[in-house]
Amino acid sequence: MLFAMVWLVYLLFPIYHLFDEPPVRFAEGLGVIVVFIVLYVYSYRFEKGRLYCVLGMLFIVGLFCLSGAGSILMAFYPVPIIGMLTNRRQLTVAVCGLLVLFAWNIWYWDLFTDMDAFMQIIPAMIVMLVIPFAFAIGRKSKELREKLNLANEEISRLSKNEERQRISRDLHDTLGHTLTLITMKSELAEKLIVKNPERAAQEVRDIQATSRAALRQVRELVSGMSAVKLSDEVDHAKQILAAAGIVLERDGSDFGRELPSQLADNILGMCLRESVTNIVKHSRARVCTVRLLWEPGRLKLVVTDDGIGIYKSVEGSEGSRSWETGSGGGTGLRGMRERLKLIEGTLTVESVGRGTELTFTVPLVEKAAEEGGKVQ
Repeated sequence: MLFAMVWLVYLLFPIYHLFDEPPVRFAEGLGVIVVFIVLYVYSYRFEKGRLYCVLGMLFIVGLFCLSGAGSILMAFYPVPIIGMLTNRRQLTVAVCGLLVLFAWNIWYWDLFTDMDAFMQIIPAMIVMLVIPFAFAIGRKSKELREKLNLANEEISRLSKNEERQRISRDLHDTLGHTLTLITMKSELAEKLIVKNPERAAQEVRDIQATSRAALRQVRELVSGMSAVKLSDEVDHAKQILAAAGIVLERDGSDFGRELPSQLADNILGMCLRESVTNIVKHSRARVCTVRLLWEPGRLKLVVTDDGIGIYKSVEGSEGSRSWETGSGGGTGLRGMRERLKLIEGTLTVESVGRGTELTFTVPLVEKAAEEGGKVQ
């Protein structure tokens, strides 16, 4: 609106030419310009009656054209408003009115016999004809983008609802029966513990086997909820850190090597994502280093930054500060520790001088087939 009002300064030129007219003509012309300004401002702010405002401005421009063919340039004021008309019929009427104004101005001043004047005005007329359609196309494009954003938000909302329903169904189907069975067997074992200790012991062993099966079901369910891979998260982390002005160094680690467990791959990927998020938000770091260390019996993911460090932990013997697994920490650290517990992993957070180092340790358990087809 303010940008549109700036152009009103050019109305000083017709006002200046009015000083050459008699007082009565000066007053009439000044009154017409005031009406022109009112119609211009009103049509920019309000949609109701916009077409009539445009036609009124075109009529006023036609009146000023009686004093000179160059006054047609005042039509630059209503042409953007023509493009703001949302109704196609109104847009057609306004454009026709503009064409009538052009034709009348050419005929009144007989510009076809004065080619110099005609060539000076015709480019401005062409531009004025293009502007309404350019505004209309821009407005339509904006409306389509808004509709697309609304559609994407609706799709996201529906996807989240569908995911919640899926998780609810999976929990009901996979864990409902198992937990019911554990409850029934524990009640039976409580009744048999005095009457038949051997039978009660067998029921307890069955409960243990059922609980292990439930734990496997939980792990499979968690793995299916978010199929995150560590190698993909490293590439994603590089993009996020680069956007924050932080350099990612992989320190020669082989992230393309397949991890022995899909669940471990998923959890380490989620931990790396959370670590990178914390670095971007809080560390003020310039460099972030990610290492993947394959050691006998365990796998380590080390994330280091050169930021401001962590200052809430207890001083160590050499000026280092560390948070061992199970100690306090922010919500993000607690969430990462809880994820790691699913695979018996640990998290150590150290802050030495400037910077922070997070070490995620995951045991590598080798499965070997035994007799009877059992897997340890």
